[in-house]
Amino acid sequence: MDAILFLAVWFFVVTHVDTLVVLAAFFLDETYARHEILVGHYLGFGVGLVAAVAGALLVAELLGLWTFLLGVVPLGLGVWGLVSNEPERSHQLEPLDTSTVRRIGIVMSAGIGLSGENLAVFIPFFADLSIGQLFVVVAWYLVLAGVVYVLALTIARTTATRFELPDWIETRLVPVVLVIVGLYVLATGWFVA
Repeated sequence: MDAILFLAVWFFVVTHVDTLVVLAAFFLDETYARHEILVGHYLGFGVGLVAAVAGALLVAELLGLWTFLLGVVPLGLGVWGLVSNEPERSHQLEPLDTSTVRRIGIVMSAGIGLSGENLAVFIPFFADLSIGQLFVVVAWYLVLAGVVYVLALTIARTTATRFELPDWIETRLVPVVLVIVGLYVLATGWFVA
């Protein structure tokens, strides 16, 4: 179980660097209250986590011993990210409305939007876990989501200027992590099968 928790935490950390930066940007925007960011963050994170768990359970049921073939998904996304020359994406956030519900929705939408690549990592990883292991990993992820919130708040408090996600995180780190995850899932599944 220690090895699974190590992988789970590592996967979480490398897939949530962008979330950390986006949350810090929300904290730097004085129109957002902390509770709005917290609620929106957990709602968006929860939607992504539920989608990953549901996808993993569905895939495990449908593919059985062949779930390791899902490693092709993050591997393909990672290779595509490394070889494609996509234009730079900006993570600056602009307030659209003054209502609390709207601001929570904006934070939640940002969290859901950041979950796409996470699904490619989490679904193959979750699919090979037992129900007990999956429960423990999900519990850890809920705690780690709180850690990301606190780190983002701390970063926002200690910096006086806006910052953006460095280009190398999106163009190199995320694709490399996806390639590593894909290779890991394929290799471990191949040896088990």
